[in-house]
Amino acid sequence: MTGSRKKVLSLIMLFVLNFVIFGSSCFIISHTGHDCSGEDCPVCMELAECHKILHTLGTAVPGAIQSILMLCIAVLLCNVIRKSDPVHTTLISLKVELLD
Repeated sequence: MTGSRKKVLSLIMLFVLNFVIFGSSCFIISHTGHDCSGEDCPVCMELAECHKILHTLGTAVPGAIQSILMLCIAVLLCNVIRKSDPVHTTLISLKVELLD
């Protein structure tokens, strides 16, 4: 496996893991006032799965993943901005002689 392929796969895994953590947290937050319909409630089962995922991954992992993800996004945005901004060239930087 080449180095660039490993980087791409690790970024994909980072995004997927961050999406799972963020999605679980959002689902738990959005269903805090859930009115249970009784036994075998699908929302309660989903809430239990989300709690299990967050408990399994721990509390330090999501913070580290989000920090790394935000850093990656900032670097990618800087690269996009840098590439979209044309380089300011002058006659001197192009080493053009101005002869009359």
